[in-house]
Amino acid sequence: MIQTLIQYPNGGKIDVYLLVDKSASDFKKVLACCEYFASQGAHAIIYPRFSETVGNPLYHEIFASLQGTRYWGKCPDFTVNGLWYEHEGYDTTKDLTDVKKMADTFCKMLKRGVKQSDKIIVEDTGVWRQWARRIIYNRVHLEKQNITEVCIRTANGLETVYKKGSGLV
Repeated sequence: MIQTLIQYPNGGKIDVYLLVDKSASDFKKVLACCEYFASQGAHAIIYPRFSETVGNPLYHEIFASLQGTRYWGKCPDFTVNGLWYEHEGYDTTKDLTDVKKMADTFCKMLKRGVKQSDKIIVEDTGVWRQWARRIIYNRVHLEKQNITEVCIRTANGLETVYKKGSGLV
């Protein structure tokens, strides 16, 4: 049911459920996120998506740790050492030359991601990092959204822009 894709000398590894669609448009981006964590010694597992969740015995088995949480019935993309993460991307053909379009795209990814997990990784839209922190701060403190970590996936890996309790916001 699970296959090991990559094993690192430091003990980090990436497992993937055989049900995962490796031809999905975001698989390579999710894998890149997992490679970032696994290269640091973490154990990452990539999970499948289900269109039918609640009532599906396979969903109940694979996503059992979500039962009783606000994310039951959702399909977050992967776990890192047992913590659920959601990766959100955008249509790369989208014109992001305008600052407003960059900001709007960033906000839409956050909005979708927070429905799946409290740990969100978004693609880099080029937004100013301080502005991104302010948006996250407002969502956490004013709107009371449950966000514990936000990373931006860049060409160099993952850049943490918010982590609850770390003083980043």
